[in-house]
Amino acid sequence: DQLVKAGWASPERTEVLRTLVIERKNILFLGPTGCGKTTVLGACLKELSSNERVVILEDTDELPRPNSASTKLLTRSVASASLPEVSLTDLVRQSLRMRPFRLVMGEVRGAEAKDLLLALATGHSGSLGTLHAAEARQALLRLEMLVQLGAPQWSVQAIRQLIQLSVEALVVCGFSGGHRCLGGIYKVAALESFGFLLEPL
Repeated sequence: DQLVKAGWASPERTEVLRTLVIERKNILFLGPTGCGKTTVLGACLKELSSNERVVILEDTDELPRPNSASTKLLTRSVASASLPEVSLTDLVRQSLRMRPFRLVMGEVRGAEAKDLLLALATGHSGSLGTLHAAEARQALLRLEMLVQLGAPQWSVQAIRQLIQLSVEALVVCGFSGGHRCLGGIYKVAALESFGFLLEPL
């Protein structure tokens, strides 16, 4: 509702986004730097019920916990003799032991994409994350590249099949006239020999 008041999108389009969240679709929020990806993801978290256990994985503490049943795990980039480095890949693996209803990753940007998508493809529906990309097709291509970092031995077709199993919707955040706005909402409709079919919602 606050996004609508701010002119980010119409009530009809934000209702589509709200429905995707309530129906537990796996959603990636994408766009360039400063376009409001994290803000929109945080708004979606506030739509969740009080008993949905969410585990949030982040490099920096930005996203709000949606309720008291949820928790947050942060990476540690500077290791010491007593405290080892903790990566997003480590956090994904740890989070699966914590019985989350949903996983939320602040930003997918490295080899952790492989472990995250494997988790989403095996039952963690309703998960959310952000990805730096200008538009929807570019986001899927970048996701392919990130998965390859974690699994260089996998074929492109296998990676695309994993993406199709695990990512259901893409929300494009952007700018119009210097203001943040919704660029589009897309369903990952199918995987063909030439690539993904995207359906505007």
